[in-house]
Amino acid sequence: MTRPDLGVVMAAIVTPMGPDESVNTDALAHLVDHYVDRGVEGIYCNGSSGEGLLLSPEERAEVTRTAVAAAAGRVPVIAHIGTLRTQEAVELGRAALGDGATAVSMIPPIYYPYPAQAIIDHYRAVMDAVDLPMILYNVPALTGHEFTEHSAGALLSDPRVAGVKQTAHNMYTLEQMRATYPDKIYFNGFDEVFLSALAAGARGTIGTTVGLQPRQFLTLRDKFNAGDLDGARTIQSRINAVVREIVDVGVFPAAKYLAGRGIGDMGPCRRPLPRLSSDDLARLDALAELIDHQDELTRQEA
Repeated sequence: MTRPDLGVVMAAIVTPMGPDESVNTDALAHLVDHYVDRGVEGIYCNGSSGEGLLLSPEERAEVTRTAVAAAAGRVPVIAHIGTLRTQEAVELGRAALGDGATAVSMIPPIYYPYPAQAIIDHYRAVMDAVDLPMILYNVPALTGHEFTEHSAGALLSDPRVAGVKQTAHNMYTLEQMRATYPDKIYFNGFDEVFLSALAAGARGTIGTTVGLQPRQFLTLRDKFNAGDLDGARTIQSRINAVVREIVDVGVFPAAKYLAGRGIGDMGPCRRPLPRLSSDDLARLDALAELIDHQDELTRQEA
């Protein structure tokens, strides 16, 4: 298994739905195409932003299949296949392989207090059955389990593990994983610390707001690589102005609403995620204007 050719600035994409909460594959294909046209360098589907754990296995496979077809080889597609059951993750992984995904990703199993070895065995069972590179999804705030250079050592030393999506503010852990296992690919997962993650050794980012403001993320990456830290900090502040408002409204419904701006309604989030109020929508419409304004500022400064 070779190291996958993954993008640097990758969008954690939402899953469009109809009013009845059914998956809208036409809107999904349109959204992927829109993001790629705007410069996004990869697609991550069925993650937190995509409501993956609220979808059935059949729906998740359909989302992956649609995303891969819409990307049409222009950018890599990572399919999140984390589930409660090992066998279900295996089945999702096999479907992702058959549909042409570039790599798969998994959160550790949740709810039960699994011992460390059970978590390692869970990943190994999936990798034994699915011939695709694995990206560990480290999101301890939601799973209760944190991957570190120690707890994930048995996995990070496995050549089938390509890297880590570090959705945590712990830059020390990211730096230590990078120092101990430098051959792996590390992705930032919280948009508000993209610059910090790059400084700690991340190669890129997989984020909820990447598709909403790709110019900012691409420019921050370029400024960091050019050694322009002051310029990169300015861009991070612009990103964070958007993140702060989205978090205040509600990350997942807010991101889904904004994702459809200018291209079509992405629908509601699946219950029990909340619906947006009229006040929420007004705030998000104002935020959309801020996004456009900041994009223009960044364009003029380029």
